[in-house]
Amino acid sequence: MDDKLKRAIDRRMAGAALPEASKARILQAAARRKGRNVMKAKKKAILVMAAALLLISGCVGVALYHDSARQTMDDWEQEHNSTPLGLSQSFDGYTITLDEIYGGSRSAYLKGTVSRDDGKPLRAEQVNDPDTEPTRTQMNLVTDDWSMIEANDTEGCGGASGPHVLPDTDRNDNKVEFIYHMYFEEWPEEYTIAFERISYVDTDLNRMQLFYGDWTFTFPVEWEPVDEILPLGQEVTLEDGKVIYLEALYFEPLDVRLDYRILSENDRIRPAIYLQLKNGERLVTFYGGGSDDGITYHFESFNRGMGHIGIDDVQALIIGDVTVPIAE
Repeated sequence: MDDKLKRAIDRRMAGAALPEASKARILQAAARRKGRNVMKAKKKAILVMAAALLLISGCVGVALYHDSARQTMDDWEQEHNSTPLGLSQSFDGYTITLDEIYGGSRSAYLKGTVSRDDGKPLRAEQVNDPDTEPTRTQMNLVTDDWSMIEANDTEGCGGASGPHVLPDTDRNDNKVEFIYHMYFEEWPEEYTIAFERISYVDTDLNRMQLFYGDWTFTFPVEWEPVDEILPLGQEVTLEDGKVIYLEALYFEPLDVRLDYRILSENDRIRPAIYLQLKNGERLVTFYGGGSDDGITYHFESFNRGMGHIGIDDVQALIIGDVTVPIAE
């Protein structure tokens, strides 16, 4: 693929996530609350950043972009610590820094910054959309998908969403922050993330700033998983006769996801699923992926900015027309 077409691909998101292979492994993970899923996948998987590549990997995903990370991240960080990275790369007057990493059993979040090397305020254009909360910082931070696919070659399936640039809370400093969400069925020992473009409208200059470069980082995949795992182990028969098996809910630092399997033979139609919270809010499934072994659904990204959601916050799963209470 030539550079022009390569850059034309929307790299905001790749949705390709695979579920756990069995209830036994879920129960083991819940008991130990650490480690990674090391099951060999039936298909060779690749890290994918565009919908076209999902067809190659045999994974399924839908584009994801939300601006609600700040509140959820701040809420989680009040009670948890991350693993510091402190890695920086500079190119053409801009430095990208990976500050820290944190995550659960299969997902991880990188928190990083983009800064101007001259120390001047980095004032990217802000969008105050009444339907978008909080205000969105308009910076396009693009990863080099092809080099990352090659560098992170692994068995299992995986993907990433972002980078999600966070609202700029200090317009007079020289940086903005971002979150990058990664997930693998089987993690490599090291992970490589490569950025190739920074672009934004400088409101002081009233013009676009566009920089191509190579900000590449390779670091060990090491963090203490901090997620709650709720094994479900329950068959549910829907009104249309479809039978699904609920495996587990994973309450990750910034997101919630569900692993389940469809037991009805030759039935690949996925039912509508909602997560009912005790406060009256309801999260809808936002994107998902699957293989022959099962299906993973992620609920609305960054919990729609409501803060970290744990087991005690959930009342029920609503699947089609069936309500499945979550035991306290």
